[in-house]
Amino acid sequence: MAAKMNQKIRWGYMGAGRIAGWFATGMSVLEDAERYAIASRTMEKAEKFAKEYGFTNAYGSYEEMLLDPDVDIVYVATPVAEHYRCVKMCLEAGKNVLCEKALTVNAAQAKELVDMAREKNLFFMEAAWSKCHPVFLKVKEWIDSGLLGEIQGMDVRFYTLAGEGHRLYKRELAGGALLDLGFYPVMYACAFLGKTPKQVLSHTIIGEKNVDYLDSIILEYEGGKFAHLSCGLGSEKMVSAYILGTKGRIAFQDEFFFQATKATAYDFDNHVLATFEGPFLKNGYEFEAMEAMECLRAGKKESEKVPLDETVAIMKILDTCRGNAGFKYDFEEI
Repeated sequence: MAAKMNQKIRWGYMGAGRIAGWFATGMSVLEDAERYAIASRTMEKAEKFAKEYGFTNAYGSYEEMLLDPDVDIVYVATPVAEHYRCVKMCLEAGKNVLCEKALTVNAAQAKELVDMAREKNLFFMEAAWSKCHPVFLKVKEWIDSGLLGEIQGMDVRFYTLAGEGHRLYKRELAGGALLDLGFYPVMYACAFLGKTPKQVLSHTIIGEKNVDYLDSIILEYEGGKFAHLSCGLGSEKMVSAYILGTKGRIAFQDEFFFQATKATAYDFDNHVLATFEGPFLKNGYEFEAMEAMECLRAGKKESEKVPLDETVAIMKILDTCRGNAGFKYDFEEI
């Protein structure tokens, strides 16, 4: 299924919304990526997207695109509520998959898809774009090397002003703050403190649209280490991350931590331990496409930068938070 080394990798997109446009824009700087096919629920929307972003083929249904033997990998950019069904369709059709985050609405769905991809020997990756960014990878390198000493605590926040009618207020689309915004703080905590906390404590406020408006999470780890994470809708945009070790700290305040292009580590006397700049080639989405294609060309079925076991572990934490609040979507059968 994978393209030959001297060929472009042909991408098929499932969903022609805003994030698919961002991804297509990022991919525009990659010479080895072919924007080959776009599938939407209507041919009109697919053709419009194809014309705007330079796709060769447009399909008016997902099923029709999946029958195209020339699609090497499918990028799933549908709403979160549809990820499980869409990814399952792709895997059953024998297609490699890069799926937007959050991968699914719960861990059971995620685990089933991961098991299916492994069983079918297909490449599968969550589009956790931050994990492929140069700054994220450099910070992880610093932490793994002991530059900050032992990481003891993290404080990560993601609040946004979602206007009236925004998809995050729509329960039927798996709306709410946790899966869309809270995903990022939990992802960072799992990357830098570990994917299996000893305990997950959380508090959730359900708003008038019957989705979570505010979430506060504490992940407790062995040795008293912890991460305090929070997210919310309807407030002024506030996005920050603070990582504290026994020898130093890193703070993301000037840029959104999940799309930072520079980072500096300081000791407790405010001396610079290390600094790094990693600008985007376009808009940041290109890096996850590059990672997926690198894996395909190497014959890998999973990304080391975005491990599937960590993806499932993140979903388990989000499940626990929703379980603590007694919050379940109406369409959750699995």
